[in-house]
Amino acid sequence: MASSPSSTNLRERIEATARAFLSAYEEGGAQDDASIINRDVTADCTRYLLPASVPQAFGLPADFFFDTTKYQETFAKDIKVMKFRNNIIANLIIDTQARRAAFTSIADVHPNSGESYPAELAWFLYFNEDGSKVKKVVEFCDKDAILKMANTAA
Repeated sequence: MASSPSSTNLRERIEATARAFLSAYEEGGAQDDASIINRDVTADCTRYLLPASVPQAFGLPADFFFDTTKYQETFAKDIKVMKFRNNIIANLIIDTQARRAAFTSIADVHPNSGESYPAELAWFLYFNEDGSKVKKVVEFCDKDAILKMANTAA
């Protein structure tokens, strides 16, 4: 079944927003500007971490989420001690009706001191009506990499 022009445009917009969302991790570090992390999300965007063992490892409740302010503060601390490079999207799936995208990514994490290491994640993004902003993020984390990042940022 052929896509209508409007659903094709929405799909392209969602894909562009998803790619820009992921590139913000690299760009924010490269420009030393933590605010970039929120450029592609709504003001009330919420970010959740999975699996449940990740928030648990940090002593956080199971229903924990970051709002945009807290996530930017955390990202600001991270980019002082590490940078994200070569962030690559794979397995991208877009559902224009549900306004969602899912993909996997792998990035090289470069601590200011120490060896770089890969971080693999799966992302589930929920978009606003026109696909131009992310309103909810579910990040399925590489727990080993997240714990390394936390130790670097501590």
